[in-house]
Amino acid sequence: MEGQQHSLTITTNYPPAPLSPNPQDDRDKIRQNKDDENLWIQRHDIEKTLRGALGHLKTCCTILNLSAKCDERLKIDFSHGTTEKYQLMSRTGSSDNLKASVTLLDDNVIQAEVTVKYPKAGGGYYRAVAQPDVQWKLQQLQDLGNHISRVTIMLCDLQEELQFLRGNGDGTDSFSLSTGKRILDELKVTMNEISLARNSIMLPRKRSLLELCYFPPTRKFVPPLPQDQLISFYISCCRLVCASYQMVPKTVHPQGLSVFMAESQLPHLDEVIKHLNIVMTILQKLINYLSATM
Repeated sequence: MEGQQHSLTITTNYPPAPLSPNPQDDRDKIRQNKDDENLWIQRHDIEKTLRGALGHLKTCCTILNLSAKCDERLKIDFSHGTTEKYQLMSRTGSSDNLKASVTLLDDNVIQAEVTVKYPKAGGGYYRAVAQPDVQWKLQQLQDLGNHISRVTIMLCDLQEELQFLRGNGDGTDSFSLSTGKRILDELKVTMNEISLARNSIMLPRKRSLLELCYFPPTRKFVPPLPQDQLISFYISCCRLVCASYQMVPKTVHPQGLSVFMAESQLPHLDEVIKHLNIVMTILQKLINYLSATM
């Protein structure tokens, strides 16, 4: 037996190798988390955001006396506008080139007085008053009111839609990914309307010289405007601007046109812009949240 060799075999049972992660499972889990978050936003965030936005819009409607235009569900007390007189002065150059005072009633010009440097007039200045018997609206202010009114209707409608989706309070609701997509689209349309409202008083909208020639209030100045003189009023950056256009020889000015401007800040428009900016900020935040879960 001596010299006999024995072999020893050791068997080891290793645990099975872990399965490789399935990318599809990860994607499904991420998608499910986003869906859950989308529904949570619909149930908890949107209503609170709309209440805040409508609160600021209600303030805008009160400032602009839009009780007759905005959505009646805001329950804004009816109020009559009051006249406000503004003194317009030049910000650059000689302050004697153009001075004006304008009396506004909401978006209507009630009276305008101008004193503009005009060598052909006695004393070197043309002075006139316009108190037109025709409607003289500042279109930009009218557009501002119309856009804000449409926004109030959109958001009040969206509030009602949310109440319908929430159901009768028995713990069940009708929120879904499709309702989230529809709400997101409605919010984007609303944001565009608010942007138009802001632009209406931030960006100048001037009539052409030809339009000014045929603009009825232009003919209501007493004494009448000289044939080579035109006066325009418009809004720019929440300021009321008066511009005087006088045709002059090209030896005096290369374009053959001398322009004087005077302006006055409109504090109530500054206040409106502040509230519109807040509304845009909170709605954009909600849009970003919803978009991230789509």
